[in-house]
Order: sequence, then structure tokens, then C-alpha cells
Amino acid sequence: MKGEYISKFFNKDSETIDERDILSFFSTRQEETANLEFKSGDVEINDVFKEITAFLNTEGGLLIIGAPVETKEQIGKRTIRYCLGDVTYSKFQSKDWLYQKIFSNITPSPINIYIKELSNTKGNIFLIEIPQSSAPPHQSNSDGRYYMRIDSEAKPAPHGLVQALFEKRKKPQLSAVLERNLINIGIDHLEIRIQNTSNTPADKVSFIVEIYNIVRLIDNSNFISSTEKDFGQKFSASVNSSQVLVRVISIGFDFKLQHRSQKYLVTVCFWSKETDFDSTYFIINPKDGTVTSKHWLDDDAHLLDTIKSLNE
Repeated sequence: MKGEYISKFFNKDSETIDERDILSFFSTRQEETANLEFKSGDVEINDVFKEITAFLNTEGGLLIIGAPVETKEQIGKRTIRYCLGDVTYSKFQSKDWLYQKIFSNITPSPINIYIKELSNTKGNIFLIEIPQSSAPPHQSNSDGRYYMRIDSEAKPAPHGLVQALFEKRKKPQLSAVLERNLINIGIDHLEIRIQNTSNTPADKVSFIVEIYNIVRLIDNSNFISSTEKDFGQKFSASVNSSQVLVRVISIGFDFKLQHRSQKYLVTVCFWSKETDFDSTYFIINPKDGTVTSKHWLDDDAHLLDTIKSLNE
């Protein structure tokens, strides 16, 4: 939610916060935390990229540019960093300039970053709110490193953590559904739809449809017929879509077939640029009109055994 961290640290809506709130905030000693980072106005832009990638790859947080110069205090073996006193205004041009630099210097480009800009004749103060990313890890292009927020600092992420973040990336969740409509006795109209049940778009979706134990396909040139010794006659069609599949739509594929008034089998194998190969099979029983959907892996079924069972 926009302004969440700003409201958390300043107890004020992000739309109404002004320079007086910043001055009041730093009139008392402020320490950095896992979700709060301070940079003076003379910070180098590459350090900004580093801090943002660290927040993206961890829990998110707020980066304040224009904070007082940091003071370090040694307490035993622990170093305390805090800011107190006069703010130091930034010479960065504007929040639009910052947005452009951030989006073009972090890979993949972050989304939902919110920048609050406070300006006067001395310069600017920027409050940059960074949400935890749903597509980690992010890389700072300036040095090619991945950063994480560790002990209230941005530190290079170890290889194991980077690998774990890659595995954490959200992927599309594809599934196949089948609808059957009776046309005439012995003739069915089937529609297969590939759906994406996640909020992450799927690109370059492809699927293969195979049909067993029917008489023939009707008026559909997409299918190729072949005969194998153990499996019998098979009708196959391959579909490649250039459509980006999002949650509210599906990719449809329909056809008509003539069956033997016996159970027949339809398998659908599907994948995309972002997802691995997956498959679902459907057993259609014309006698009672049922359509049974199963997942090959979940059911631990074998194709040959399933085909043999159709006539039982």
C-alpha cells in the first residue's frame, strides 16, 4: 500500500507530510533499522541503487535521502549509527529523474516504488518507499551485485541466499479445463481452456492435445492421426499462443469428434516461458455424461494402463 512505511515512521499520512515533519523527526536521535535507511544529501546515486535492491530482496522499507550526516558510536563490539540534527538537502533533480534512474539501473525493474519529494530553494528531500518484491532477486546494475538487508545494512547477498531468492520468484500457475457439449448421439463438442490461476502473467503459452479411443475428428485440420502398436489410434494437435495469459482470460481450443459410445481419453500437456511442463488428463464417459479430470503426477497413472481401462 502506498505510503505504508512513511505512515509507520512518521505517524502521518504520506500525502500530508511536509518538511517540518522531517525536521521534527531528526530533532531527536534516529537509528536505522531493518526497514529504515538514512542517506545524506550528497549520497552517490549508485549507493541509492544498492539500498533499494537490498530492501526489494528483503522485507521492504523506507529510504530517506537528505538526512543529517550519520554519526557512529561504538558501544562494546557494537557500532551504533544514528542521525540527529540538521538535514542535508539533495541535489538530485527531481523524483521523476530518480524514478527513471531506479527503473533503468535495477534488474528486474522494480514496481510499486513510491517517492515523496519535498523541495525548497536549498534542494530536495526524498522519501523513497520500497515494498518487498514479489520477483526477487533484484540486481544493482552499477556493480552487478545482489544485496540484502542484514543487521540494518545493505550487504552483498551470499550465493545461497541469491539462489533461494530465485526459487522464491512467483510464477504463473497454469491449469487445463475441459467442457463437453452433446451435439448428436455419438458426436461431442469439446472445449479445452488453458487458464492462469495466479496474478503473474504467463508468456508464450503452448499445449498439446491428444485423444484416444474415438472414431474420428470432425472438421478440424489441426489434428494429426497416427497409430501405435500398444496405444492404438491417436489424434494429436499442437497449439502455440502469442497471447500473454493473465488471470481474467483463458486460451480456448475447441473441436468436434465422433466416439464409439465408450469412454475415451483426452490428455492436455501445457507449459509457458515461465513454467515447467505439466499435464492433465480427462476421461469422458458418453454413457453417463461424466468428465473425470486427473493429474498424471498426483494420480501416478500410466498412459497405457489408462487406455486399456477405457473399455473395461
